[in-house]
Amino acid sequence: MGAAGGASATAQLGDTEAAATSAPTASATTEPQGCPATEGSVPEGAVTAEIADVDGDGKNDTEWYSEATVPFVYGITTASGATIALPDNLAGANSHSGWTAQLHNGVVVTVLDDGRGAVLHALVDCDFVTPIGVDARPYTFDMQNLRGFGTGVGCLEMEGGLELNGLQVSENRDDTYALMSTGITVSTDGLTAMNGYTAVESALPSDDRRVALAHSSTCADTPVVSTSGH
Repeated sequence: MGAAGGASATAQLGDTEAAATSAPTASATTEPQGCPATEGSVPEGAVTAEIADVDGDGKNDTEWYSEATVPFVYGITTASGATIALPDNLAGANSHSGWTAQLHNGVVVTVLDDGRGAVLHALVDCDFVTPIGVDARPYTFDMQNLRGFGTGVGCLEMEGGLELNGLQVSENRDDTYALMSTGITVSTDGLTAMNGYTAVESALPSDDRRVALAHSSTCADTPVVSTSGH
């Protein structure tokens, strides 16, 4: 059997020695891939900001807000060349704003607001989805206590990342403020959102930064882009 195919034992030995002395081949490594490139790009005149990576390739991405159309459009253009757009159907007449950030459980969320209310979205598999709350409706936030359950949106910096919070601040009789924060869990597939624990700060001074932030929509140091409000 050693001479099968006409090769001598000596020739086979020589081939083995040559293989043993050749340089080892480095194993191929796969670079993290972002979202596939699309034909779209950042609209002309849009307000833009650089944000942390949202599509998994380790490179910073760009968020933007365009008021060139009705409705306005918020979007993300990734370093990989994908542009993902989200129509803003909020009806408020003043400035609209938006931000996108990755939470501690890995899900990437986007919040758009018009100063009166805010809507929650998630970026999953290079597309926006709308999480549904326990009431079987898209999850929303109150921004001016118009419905009696909130004044703003924020993120709590915790071990492992950011936690999305709904905020409600109210003035006490002694001119201090009470702040209630409600933790919100968004499923990793972006399809559901559910309220969790509630924490209360009962006597914050009026100049406490948290009081002002509780009247806005922000997420730690995540950049926010806004329309002009005109």
